[in-house]
Amino acid sequence: MSIAIDNNKKKEMKMKKFFIVLTVLFFGTSPAFADNLLNGPKPETFPPVKACAKCHNVPKIYDELAQSSHSDLTCLDCHIPGTAQKSKYKAADRSFYHLGYYDDEQGKWHETMGNKVCLRCHTDRESEKIEKKCWDCHMPVRGRDNFVLVKDKKLPPKGDNIRVIKMFPHRSHFCWFHIETNTTKK
Repeated sequence: MSIAIDNNKKKEMKMKKFFIVLTVLFFGTSPAFADNLLNGPKPETFPPVKACAKCHNVPKIYDELAQSSHSDLTCLDCHIPGTAQKSKYKAADRSFYHLGYYDDEQGKWHETMGNKVCLRCHTDRESEKIEKKCWDCHMPVRGRDNFVLVKDKKLPPKGDNIRVIKMFPHRSHFCWFHIETNTTKK
């Protein structure tokens, strides 16, 4: 009888340990998951620009950005990631063309409109007074891009794994036109 009691106590202790570990894991990781869901993912968790270009099949944009004066930027320095927009947009609308930035002080993503994206860094410009958008002059349309969205994040995007291919005007990411001198910089 004492062996059965000892076995029951051992099982009971194992179950208690299991539930303690489970509780610690749940409450220890919940704030991180909640923060990610409420405020969107942190910029440092994203893949490099080259990975974005590969998955979304926009190598031209990657090459242009790499050769530009903005080569130190990542895609998400200007574009809000899809998961940060989840509650705001329908799935079909969540796309790279929504502009925004991550605010370190507030710890969340903000969508911006028009020139505010550029003016976060280019504070010496007075383009808020201009009705044109910065990219109308600095990022002229140069053809069209196929933007690929995949189903299950397996790379490369091909065959049954492609959810949708959208065509967008290709805006040059060289950021090469200098409006003050009316010249292009290559």
